[in-house]
Amino acid sequence: MDIKRFLADDVREGMMSVRSLLGPDAVILSNRRVGAKIEILATKEVDAQSIMVGAEAAKKKSRVEVHDFSVDASKTPNVTPVAVKNSDSEKSSSDKSATIKTAQDTSNAKSNAARPNQFTVHEAALLTDQQSVGAGPQQSQLGPRQAAPARVRKQQKEAEDAVNLFKLQQELGALKDMLVGELTRLRRPVYTASNADQQIRDYFAELGLSRRAIDDVAVGIDAVELLKKGSDKETWRTLLCSLGQKLIVQPDELIDQGGVFAVIGASGVGKTTTVAKLAARFALKYGRENVALISTDTLKIGGEDQLQTFGKLLSIPVNVCADSKQLTSALKNAMDKKLVLIDSAGHSQRDIKLNHHLSRIKMHGEYAKNLLIVSATSQTGLADEVMKAYNHAPVHAAILTKADEAIDLGSGLSTLIQEKLSLAYCCKGQGLSDIEVARISSILSTSFAMMRKSKRLNKLQYKEKRIHA
Repeated sequence: MDIKRFLADDVREGMMSVRSLLGPDAVILSNRRVGAKIEILATKEVDAQSIMVGAEAAKKKSRVEVHDFSVDASKTPNVTPVAVKNSDSEKSSSDKSATIKTAQDTSNAKSNAARPNQFTVHEAALLTDQQSVGAGPQQSQLGPRQAAPARVRKQQKEAEDAVNLFKLQQELGALKDMLVGELTRLRRPVYTASNADQQIRDYFAELGLSRRAIDDVAVGIDAVELLKKGSDKETWRTLLCSLGQKLIVQPDELIDQGGVFAVIGASGVGKTTTVAKLAARFALKYGRENVALISTDTLKIGGEDQLQTFGKLLSIPVNVCADSKQLTSALKNAMDKKLVLIDSAGHSQRDIKLNHHLSRIKMHGEYAKNLLIVSATSQTGLADEVMKAYNHAPVHAAILTKADEAIDLGSGLSTLIQEKLSLAYCCKGQGLSDIEVARISSILSTSFAMMRKSKRLNKLQYKEKRIHA
């Protein structure tokens, strides 16, 4: 007997392969599961009592392993071929139908007693149709006892596949975490004393500080330890604290005690506007009758007119002085005033001479005090040149102006750090009320916010250039 062995992924595939290779008259000897495959033993040889099956199913290509092997008659198990009644046989004569039915009943009884897993190709196809599609017009001839184990095996296989998929997902997640950790470790820079110090300097340079100011602020900072253990946020917090320790501010309101203050600075830094703001601030507290305004800006076109306009708004008279004699006379007339504010044109030779003369005049037991106006929009080092020009009298305090118009506060802060000046006020705007007492926390937060805004604008400009390129 020529027996062939089929290995398929499922029963349906195996039955279709048996039909395509051995024909519709093939006889199934046995079937069983071998690992993840279905093993089917089939033969084409039938005896005289076998009946041809007329219907032929559609052929289906599948990955099926077929093995030929010879079986001796002595070793071949006692297997009785079985055939099934088909639609073609139903159309035959009544005598042949009776013979077919008798042969079928006899062969089914013998085969079920000898080997319960033996069934024909047509029966297997009916079984697989019932398992995959469900109850239909054709019912399986094998009964619920043989169909139930197939459903159980299918459910077990689906459960095993779900467990294996879950384990695979866990393994992939662990592998992802390991790769992310390794990449993070590899991307982390290795800091040495030299490159860490340069990194800290780059941080301060983003705030607009000059090299001299950075040298003063970076002293005492352990750059390697700071960059190793701290995030970018923590690094900025530490650096801003170090910067705040180098800044000096006036502990109290500068003009509350009164006195004579000469406002000095380069041309265009906002000296006249600052004088008007200080006068308005003092007048609100102590009355405008206690304030005197003096202008020495007679050379610049419209210089004295600007302060006189502010004086009219505040109802405070303004004295204009072109030389030292007029300045002395104006100071004598203001002896009864608690606060005297003197506006200058710049740091020309004439202004320097007038200020030198002013420094020798004593009022109310005190000499005049110089207030340096430092503009946040000025070039770095411009205020240093003004201080050198007025070196005959020390600068009592500084006032930072135009903080709302600058890209950063680096220029003004560099002057304060390098010259170790105390900051009294900050001006943000053109209004008379746009002046506030200097606070280190406010200065640092404003400086950091301006740096972040500048970086965002640079990124947007870079993107626009790439878009239009």
